Amino acid sequence: MSAALDFAFPLLIVTVALAVAFVLWRLRVAFAKRVARRRTAGYQLMDCLKAYTVWVDWQRDEPLMHAKADALTVPPPLEQAVRIKDAHFPELSPLMLKLLQTHRELMQYLWEQHILRLTHAGLPPHYADPRYHQLRDTQDAALDSLFMRCRQLIGDDGSEWKRTRSDFSFSGDMNLPSRPFNSP
Repeated sequence: MSAALDFAFPLLIVTVALAVAFVLWRLRVAFAKRVARRRTAGYQLMDCLKAYTVWVDWQRDEPLMHAKADALTVPPPLEQAVRIKDAHFPELSPLMLKLLQTHRELMQYLWEQHILRLTHAGLPPHYADPRYHQLRDTQDAALDSLFMRCRQLIGDDGSEWKRTRSDFSFSGDMNLPSRPFNSP
């Protein structure tokens, strides 16, 4: 019996070692897939936020006569960004809330300006208004904070982030970069 046990014991050890190695390999593959899905979602979130900045710039340049007030509540790119955040990045909730608040304030400002322009001719354009610049700077800071934190969460810290604003010719201060809100 001792000879059979001497033969079976190493075989049992090898079998257990192979089983453990297989389980660890499967766990590693599952973890790598989860990380890849999260990274892809992070890039999709950043693409939605970039599309949102383009949408905001378009709203600045276009009169609001073509849109209804409820159609401007949450634009599709921002709505998609919120869905991605909810599904993959719940830790971005405070930063997304700040962006939604700045969006609401900016839309309120644009509607107020639209109403004033309907009743008073000759008002200066949005880009000449300091209040518009303050709202956009606040919004840019919220966007930059979201971009930076999202990049940290997906492990994309390699390159330096440039400021968000796409309407550079109308920005309040070209020499100072947007300062993101403090994020965890």
